[in-house]
Amino acid sequence: MSDPCIVGRLGGEKAIGVYVHVDGTPEAILDRLGRIMARDGIETTLTTLTSRSYGWAYLWPELDDGDAETNLGLPLHKGRVIPGYGFSYTIGPRMNHYTLDDARSHPLIGWAYFLDPAGGDIHWYDTRPGAPTAGHVVTVWSRS
Repeated sequence: MSDPCIVGRLGGEKAIGVYVHVDGTPEAILDRLGRIMARDGIETTLTTLTSRSYGWAYLWPELDDGDAETNLGLPLHKGRVIPGYGFSYTIGPRMNHYTLDDARSHPLIGWAYFLDPAGGDIHWYDTRPGAPTAGHVVTVWSRS
C-alpha cells in the first residue's frame, strides 16, 4: 500500500499542498519533514517541496540515485532524485495545488500536512473516510 498524502504551506482556506505517493502516514512523514526542516529551514523546505508541479513518489531525505533505481525500482524516466528530499516526478499530471477539501474527497489521499512558516509547526489531518475532521498540530523542529 502506498499511503499517499499532500504536503504544503499553511494558509487558512488557501492552504495548498503537493501530492506525495508513498509513506504518507504520520509515523513516516513527520520524522522526515522534521529532519528536512531542521537541516534546510522552513522556507527552503516549502519552496523545494511545492515547486515540484508533478508531485513526489517519495519524501525520503536519504534517497540517492542508487536506491531509486536498484532498491525501489522507481521509473527514472518519469522523475529524478532531489538530493536531501526524495524522488520527484518530472512528467505526468500536475499535482501541486491540492487543498484540504481536495484531500478529503480524493479516493487515495489519506493525510494532509501543512507547514506553518511562522512557527514551524505542522498541522496535519487524517483525510481517510470516516476519520474525525479535527486536525493535529505537532512541532517537529526548533528554530533555536
